Amino acid sequence: MANVMESGTPAVVLKTESAFEALRQDIISGLLAPGRPLRMAALQERYGFGATPLREALSRLEEKRMVVLAPNRGYTVAPVSLAELEDLGQAREAIECALLKDAIERGDTDWEARIVASHYQLSRCPMPIGSDDVEIRLRWIETHDGFHRSLTAAAGSSWLKSYQEQTLEQLQRHYQALLFHPDAVNPERPHHHDVETEGMLRDVLALAPHSDIMSATLDRDTQRAVTLLRRHIQLALQLHREIARRLPNGKAFTTAA
Repeated sequence: MANVMESGTPAVVLKTESAFEALRQDIISGLLAPGRPLRMAALQERYGFGATPLREALSRLEEKRMVVLAPNRGYTVAPVSLAELEDLGQAREAIECALLKDAIERGDTDWEARIVASHYQLSRCPMPIGSDDVEIRLRWIETHDGFHRSLTAAAGSSWLKSYQEQTLEQLQRHYQALLFHPDAVNPERPHHHDVETEGMLRDVLALAPHSDIMSATLDRDTQRAVTLLRRHIQLALQLHREIARRLPNGKAFTTAA
């Protein structure tokens, strides 16, 4: 008889889910850098899971385009590039703006209350700028993206929401590589950014633009809310373009798997 947990969930399924979540978080946070080989023996030692749940977790991550499988090489963390970052940013703008429009039309007072609550959590979350603490970065990702999900939660399309989720995850993976782990993209550049770059980053992560988006959304001012959201997304892309431009010797923002 299969080993079944008290909740009725088979133990192997629970282990696969745990392995998947552990790998996913480490890829998003940059602990597993773009292009890094994911050898089974090393993963078993690092995470304490057997080969079966790890293989299933890697297969799921491949479907989410967070890892790639190459013949005779096995799995590696998916590469990142400025071109893909641009593509993701444009996709996010199209998807999230469409969802926000629909959410403003459909949302009720419970939706409004969740937006206010998630905005408060964002206001209490320390910025991860200059931090080497992975927990701080992961907390920021969860809180920041949670705020954006709350804005669109009342929208009707489950497909668009699933695309939004995938886009946000991939964007964060690129952000971590370029902003908080620039040496993973180019080992020759300094690990920390200069004062000007950190200032630009603070502008992107600041609470004020999120507050403005919230206010326009709660006022049901669709045009203003969408305009502010577009501006916010484009500012983030502009920041990454500038950081990529500063790579030494004109090197492209890219990693090979």
